[in-house]
Amino acid sequence: MQTPVQKHEWVAQYNWDDGLDPIWPIVDDEETEFATALMIYWRLDGPWFEAGATAEVKRLHDTVSERLTSGFYSSRNLQYHPIEDNQLSKTQVYKLRKSGLPSELVQPRYFDPDQQKQ
Repeated sequence: MQTPVQKHEWVAQYNWDDGLDPIWPIVDDEETEFATALMIYWRLDGPWFEAGATAEVKRLHDTVSERLTSGFYSSRNLQYHPIEDNQLSKTQVYKLRKSGLPSELVQPRYFDPDQQKQ
């Protein structure tokens, strides 16, 4: 059994050319960290997902996208920052927001334990 950190790191290093079979159990697990699922969403090209992809890729993309926005992944102990990881410009971020992409998929909010102490 992998810890959430190990799972997150595994997804970060995963070679997507090896297929989607190992990704499905992570997407289907409600214990998966929001940040890990968000990374999967962006590794599947996030908001720029191409409709011409295979049916399995489309199903995975749609599933993780729906679950991210519905609260399926409630654990937020890890962080993933799509803007930094994908080197998005301010213009790209603006256009994504303007297009109606939920802000949680671009700039997620994470619990900051240091703010709790103040």
